Amino acid sequence: MQKNKQKLLKYLRSQHTLYLATYDDESWSATVFYAIDDNLNIYFISEPSTKHAKAFKKNRVVSAAIADSRQKLTDKKIGVQLHGVVYEVTNKNNLKTILSLWHKFNPGFEDVVNLSNLIKKVIKSRFYQISPTLIKFFNEKIYGEEGFEIFKF
Repeated sequence: MQKNKQKLLKYLRSQHTLYLATYDDESWSATVFYAIDDNLNIYFISEPSTKHAKAFKKNRVVSAAIADSRQKLTDKKIGVQLHGVVYEVTNKNNLKTILSLWHKFNPGFEDVVNLSNLIKKVIKSRFYQISPTLIKFFNEKIYGEEGFEIFKF
């Protein structure tokens, strides 16, 4: 399992966008840019006024999918489906670590998305963390046709 967890991490680090699904009184989806740590926690930035961020206040359980949209129907499929719990990250020390990680995944916004601008609320966006409870890693190169592995936390 550890070997395949490393393959999962490698795949997730090769991607940039996460398709997020939320539910409060109705379902909603959003696409966000993300970063991931060694423990498979996922971090993304969104404005609290967005429909998906408002939904977090009522229901912190989310689901998501990550896949390369350039895959062809005839390619060996690879991707991730997951569900977990989302939290707004407010601790200053945690934000420093997450910002460093996020900028490695999403370079070019260091002058805008930084600790000072977050604290002073120069930008409206906030960082959120998804702590997965289950990840389904489907990868036909590793597991064969229609094959996958489930990681539970």
